[in-house]
Amino acid sequence: MYQYQYETLYTGGGFWMNNDTYEHRKLIDRYAQEGWRFAGFVPSRFTGNGGIKEIDLVFEKEVGQV
Repeated sequence: MYQYQYETLYTGGGFWMNNDTYEHRKLIDRYAQEGWRFAGFVPSRFTGNGGIKEIDLVFEKEVGQV
C-alpha cells in the first residue's frame, strides 16, 4: 500500500509559462531525500482561457518504509 503527499505550485497561467526559478526541481529533490518518489503532477486550477494556473506535484512511498 502507498501513502501519497501533494505539493501545490503556482505556474502563473499565462500564455507563456516561466519556471526559471526551478522550484519544482528543488521540491522533487527534497522529497526524494525524505524517501518519497515523484509520481507525477495534476493540473488543479485553470485560467479562463484554459491555461494552467496551479499544479499538484504527487509523491508516493510505501507505508511502513523508513
